[in-house]
Amino acid sequence: MSWNHSTPQPRTPRSGTLVRAVVCAVLLLPALVLAKIAVLSTETGSRCLVYGGCTPFPAVTFWALLGVALAAMVVALAAPEVAAKPALSVQILLETMVVSLVLAYP
Repeated sequence: MSWNHSTPQPRTPRSGTLVRAVVCAVLLLPALVLAKIAVLSTETGSRCLVYGGCTPFPAVTFWALLGVALAAMVVALAAPEVAAKPALSVQILLETMVVSLVLAYP
């Protein structure tokens, strides 16, 4: 009588793609706060804050970029390594665009 005691093999780590995707998502909020502080510390930003009359912030574009960045993060977390690395690149690119958008509008 033979018993097959095969134990499941542990999953091999995917070269840090998972960690990088989560770290980039977590660091987005501090980056947005610092970008807004940087914008408001300029002459145009402080004048806009005190007196008003600023150009309206494109909130729809902001939320759309954040949504697509979130979708790219989910793909980077769930997909195989072949698709996870490009998804991580797209996530970083979109998060950079979101921060740039905040920097562009006081």
